Amino acid sequence: MPNWDRINSWTNTLYALIQALHISNRIGFGNLTLIHDNIHEAKDWISPSCSYSSILVDHPFGDRKIKFRRDPNLHFKQISSSVVRMLVQDIVVIFDQMMTDILVERGLNPGKHPQDKVRQLIEYLPDKHLWSAQGSLELIAVRNILTHGDGCWNDRAIDVVKAFVIPPPEIGEQLVLGFPMLFRYRKAIRTFLNQVS
Repeated sequence: MPNWDRINSWTNTLYALIQALHISNRIGFGNLTLIHDNIHEAKDWISPSCSYSSILVDHPFGDRKIKFRRDPNLHFKQISSSVVRMLVQDIVVIFDQMMTDILVERGLNPGKHPQDKVRQLIEYLPDKHLWSAQGSLELIAVRNILTHGDGCWNDRAIDVVKAFVIPPPEIGEQLVLGFPMLFRYRKAIRTFLNQVS
């Protein structure tokens, strides 16, 4: 069985970020002049700040006061989109590693790319759960768009989803994702991993 601790930790992070964004938005991000103090307070949240001898530890954050250069109240949609983007990238990394674990456990050689691993594992998936493999492939295509495609659909991403996303997106079409999709992607990969393990 897969180790769900990684997905559960990701889920708690998702909840915490949604809660933090909600509260911040409701209070207009509060006293924006406190960002400098808040960032310095955050250095004590995880100790040590680095577990290895990083060359950067000897260099301070900087001597200038930290402040918002762009008013987060005016850029809330962009901030939210960036959070979704980070969470998509993170969950694909977790999903990829969990698929590798399952493939190795089965004595199979994992492919290099997450979509290759999904395709290797599909043969162990009951037909009624095919939607979860398709949703997983969709997640991977979306991650690739966000990471390598400047947020726009391209040939490679469309090739991954064109068999089941009908009509398929068009080349150059801007990708927009809201928070509900994160929950749908999580459901797809959880179902897929449960069924193939």
